[in-house]
Amino acid sequence: MLPNDLFEGKKKLVFAAIKQHFGSFPKAKQIAQMNQIELDDLIQVGFITLWEACLKYDPNKKETFNAYVMAHMKWRMSDEINRKKLIKLTCHATPEEIEKVSFQSIDLHHEGETENEFFAISDIDVEEDVMNAIEFEEIMGVLDEREKFVLMHKSYGFTDLEIGSLLGKSRPVITQIKHQAFFKVNPNYKETGGKSLLLNRRKRENHQLGLVI
Repeated sequence: MLPNDLFEGKKKLVFAAIKQHFGSFPKAKQIAQMNQIELDDLIQVGFITLWEACLKYDPNKKETFNAYVMAHMKWRMSDEINRKKLIKLTCHATPEEIEKVSFQSIDLHHEGETENEFFAISDIDVEEDVMNAIEFEEIMGVLDEREKFVLMHKSYGFTDLEIGSLLGKSRPVITQIKHQAFFKVNPNYKETGGKSLLLNRRKRENHQLGLVI
């Protein structure tokens, strides 16, 4: 596959990376503006990172390409944000706005008094993120597309009935697909319980579930 074709087909990963990394586009825009840049700058960082990855694309690693690119996009976006390292919180921010920006609080002290308040974005462990994504995709690789779709939506809190309405299937059919998927991922599903299997995986890989489909 030519780099141009691959790039066009993977553009959606840029927007997925922004949403996963910042929580939402409005929050990403807010954080960008607080650092004297624009949301478009973060989008361009994502496109550049994607293009570089497309130029180096290895067909033998296509199963982990999405996860690898997503991790590096998020790292590069954080690097762009962190050029000034700290995000200043204005004095007009309400307690509700402060709570929405769920980053680590840092108080700067000067001569015994707090001088300013800042929020910083945590650094990303790209290697760990990629390794977890690879492990996740290997496990989910035993499922067909419909089973992946069902488990993905279950992890986001959808009921079997709601998933059925999306696929045009009845609730019993979705329940059957769900159990089949659990058995494939974990042959000991009956003993361990499917709910714990999915929730444990969600804690580590929820941000990668969107890459499966």
